[in-house]
Amino acid sequence: MKTLTMLLLLICAFHAHISLAAIHSSGPPITISGKITSSDGTPIIGATIRVKGSSAGATTNANGVFTLTSVADNAVLVISSMGYNTMECTLKPTEKGIAATPAKASDAANIRLTEGPSPVLNITLTASVQELGESVVIAYGTVKKRDLTGAVVSIKEADITATPVNNAMEALQGKVAGMDIMRGSGAVGTNPNILLRGSRSIYGDNSPLFIIDGIQSSYDQINPSDIASIDILKDASSTAIYGSAGSNGVVIITTKKGKTGKSSVNLDVFYGLSGSPHFFHGMTGDEYTNYRKELYRTANGEYPQDMSQIFTTEPVLDAYNKGKWIDWVGLITDNTATQQKYHLSLSDGTGKTKVYTSFTYTKEEGILSNENLNRYALRMNLDRDMASWMKVGTNINLNYSIQNARGKNIFTKSLSALPLGDAYDANGNINPVFVQGETTPLGDQLPNQYADNTRTTFAYMNGYLDIKPWKDLSYRSVLGVTLNNYRNGKYWGRQAVSNVVTGYAAPLAAIYNGFTYGYTWENILTYNKTIATDHQLTVTGVTSWAKNSADYNNSLGQGQELDYYQFYNLGNGTQKTGNASSYEQRQRLSFAGRINYSFRGKYLLTLTNRWDGVSHLAKGHKWSTFPAAVVAWRVSDESFMQGAGNWMDELKLRAGYGVTGNSGGMSAYSSQTQAATYQAISLDGKLVPNVQNFGTYSNPLISWERSYNTNIGLDLTILKGRITLNADYYNTDTKGLLFKRSLPVTSGLTAWASPLQTWQNIGQTNNKGVEITLSTRNIVRPAFEWSTNFSFTSNKEKIVYLPDGDVISEKLFIGQPISAHYDYKYQGIWATADEATATLYGAKPGFVKVATNEKFDANGTGDKGVHPYSINDRMVLGSTVPKWLLGVNNNVTFRNFDLNVFTMMRWGQMISSSLLGWYSTTDDGQPAGISYWTPENQSARYPRPGINSTTGIESLRYVDGSFIKIKTITLGYTFPAHLTKYAHISKGRIYASAYNPLIFTRNRDLKGTDPETNGSDTFPLFATYVFGMNITF
Repeated sequence: MKTLTMLLLLICAFHAHISLAAIHSSGPPITISGKITSSDGTPIIGATIRVKGSSAGATTNANGVFTLTSVADNAVLVISSMGYNTMECTLKPTEKGIAATPAKASDAANIRLTEGPSPVLNITLTASVQELGESVVIAYGTVKKRDLTGAVVSIKEADITATPVNNAMEALQGKVAGMDIMRGSGAVGTNPNILLRGSRSIYGDNSPLFIIDGIQSSYDQINPSDIASIDILKDASSTAIYGSAGSNGVVIITTKKGKTGKSSVNLDVFYGLSGSPHFFHGMTGDEYTNYRKELYRTANGEYPQDMSQIFTTEPVLDAYNKGKWIDWVGLITDNTATQQKYHLSLSDGTGKTKVYTSFTYTKEEGILSNENLNRYALRMNLDRDMASWMKVGTNINLNYSIQNARGKNIFTKSLSALPLGDAYDANGNINPVFVQGETTPLGDQLPNQYADNTRTTFAYMNGYLDIKPWKDLSYRSVLGVTLNNYRNGKYWGRQAVSNVVTGYAAPLAAIYNGFTYGYTWENILTYNKTIATDHQLTVTGVTSWAKNSADYNNSLGQGQELDYYQFYNLGNGTQKTGNASSYEQRQRLSFAGRINYSFRGKYLLTLTNRWDGVSHLAKGHKWSTFPAAVVAWRVSDESFMQGAGNWMDELKLRAGYGVTGNSGGMSAYSSQTQAATYQAISLDGKLVPNVQNFGTYSNPLISWERSYNTNIGLDLTILKGRITLNADYYNTDTKGLLFKRSLPVTSGLTAWASPLQTWQNIGQTNNKGVEITLSTRNIVRPAFEWSTNFSFTSNKEKIVYLPDGDVISEKLFIGQPISAHYDYKYQGIWATADEATATLYGAKPGFVKVATNEKFDANGTGDKGVHPYSINDRMVLGSTVPKWLLGVNNNVTFRNFDLNVFTMMRWGQMISSSLLGWYSTTDDGQPAGISYWTPENQSARYPRPGINSTTGIESLRYVDGSFIKIKTITLGYTFPAHLTKYAHISKGRIYASAYNPLIFTRNRDLKGTDPETNGSDTFPLFATYVFGMNITF
């Protein structure tokens, strides 16, 4: 609350400061008239001229003429129109009347003012950079937007910072067609899961490649406020030049740089508070009492005469009689989650040097006590012109974070705990035993009983050299270094409820250390030539080398005598200890080339090839080639389209084909036989090492996964930019899947008596889908604008081939997505009237009814599925792949107010909800609000309490996970320029934002949960309400 109070006081002080500073007089208001035309002298209809920072404005008529009244003689005028560059000019009183000074010197020739008491202002607007060729960042270079041939989405700074989050990818959720971003947990510091055009590989990495300022790095170490743009490359023609690294798409993040002749200081601050988490609570009061009565009734055939027959121990019965009910989930989530960020940046450019530097402090407090994250970040981007033909620069990003996490099973422990007793003693301290024989699920919150502390130091640095020996040729060399060091310390006391390391028991202390470091060196040679006016040729050559190493070690000590030491004194352990370490190193060397050709700007061709070599594949198969080609046709530039020029701005057709590769999922030494030396044994009286195979045999033929991609696209802009449509269809066949295949037992067994395995290139998957992005500017007025962006994705994926058919143990099925659900299919609860039929399936009234497999003949008599339930009745139920995704982003500005409402929809996926499956029919605590079967309630969804069969009960967890979510609502107010300029503030804005405020689920059983977590019961998501401000000096 102190932080929030300080923030509110700062906002008030800021508002008061600019208000007081604005008390300056100016001359009487004036009237300005004039005409707005294009570069060829054509009047621009519907252009707007408005007073910056106010609602005053005017619109040009059919002749391009406007009249603007009651204008201050020192006002700043903003002139804009669809498809043209926006212009600003400042009015200034003179002896003759009034003068107009453009904000940009280059606009001076486009402003003509006739001075006098009633000045006439004639303005010429130039076609916008976006129309003429806005630059889009692509692999190893940039290209004009009009010349873009691939499926690329460009996200600008304003779209990134519109959502106040600490993770840049969360700001893109639902806004990029083909990009599926899901946050699976509400735990502090959780990164979202990201897929581009679905999953292709079974064991490989399906995440996209992230390029930060030209070098591969991790996006979660980048502050969103430092980002200038994000460009998403989706098709093979765009990503093939990255070879195997870009097989799942590429996300290019460009950070901010200093600007010549312009100095600015920016302060970005926000503070957020959480609402209630989306999670089930446990039964209490009459609901739990009635449940336990039904449990007794099932076992004894009648209700208990009094509660002493249920609560058979005196302390529990006494707690019941005194009404000492405990909502354990409510207690563990009683902490108010907060998030806050303080970002200060400086951008400057003087002479030949440009610099951008920033410092950021972020802090997150979770909904569990002692769950928090503190992060400190420092960035500096420096660019220096050494000569007219040479430039050097560096990008440095330093991060240090301290995170305290909580155990992942604390919520389920709270759901299953007995809801009776004294959670706290008279002094407000947690009772380790809250009632006789019952250990508190809050054990992790007891002093020194649980710790999970991680300290991370991250450093990313790159330096570049740009040389342009002559006009058409340029060379860039970039050397990058990434260092990441972490220490994770954990402690489980005797009263901790979190799961300890397998094979150990509490009290247990452990320390895990990791140090990863990587080097990247890339050289890019670019030749750009215009030949005979009509021919534009760009040739790019690339060499890329990368080396990455990882060094890990850990130590464990069991039997800690003093909780006070936690993990800081492993020698305090008196029992079982353990030590382990590992090291790996891998390298990659690549050569790539690309040709971009344009004829008259209408016919475009891009040819790409990359040669990739990696160290971790088998000898003789380390290298592969990844070619791609794409053509595009700007139909709107054809002479036969001139008649459509009044309403069609651009029509471009694209078609491409390319090959990408993947070798992810394998460790640095997976292509080799792995062995470990165990305790020595005696042979002929001598001790010799006992070598036992780890379980992976070498395969001299192991090679690349290869994806063959086809992409067909359309780009359409009409009505002077009022409506923009981008549509793509893609089809990807991935062959030679890297698959960990079990060998026959005759080949031997591992130390754990499991079959040996080897990596092989077998199997095939297919992905195909449609992506549509539609942007509309619905209303454009001087004081009011409304725009909408739609992003639609429909992705279908399936396994086409597996060498041994379906692999049930891995839930891999031909014709199904990789993420298929395989289990019993829920069909209700057996009713009393169907008792005879239920007997045929080995069930009784109140038991779960599931579908049977008619192909499985249990008795060899052709039973057609009428047999007692067995594991052979499990079947494919669905998958986590949605049928479609839709994001709708509405932006409204009214005078100085701005409103953003973003809605996302995820439809047609099935989730496995651990919460819905938590009901156990036992005397444990149960989720509140469920309807269970009784003789009087036979239409219930859940089985009868106390039944002695759990077959099929897991089918309860599989439900339709479709949902509609109001993801963000942001309301902002920008202070008028005539106020802020007196405080030497170029821009000041305050805002309030609601994050995850409303969720609508298709399945009513999911009410109270957030399906975005895909049914996880670890950490729920929750609503957050954020207040912040942005000030630029």
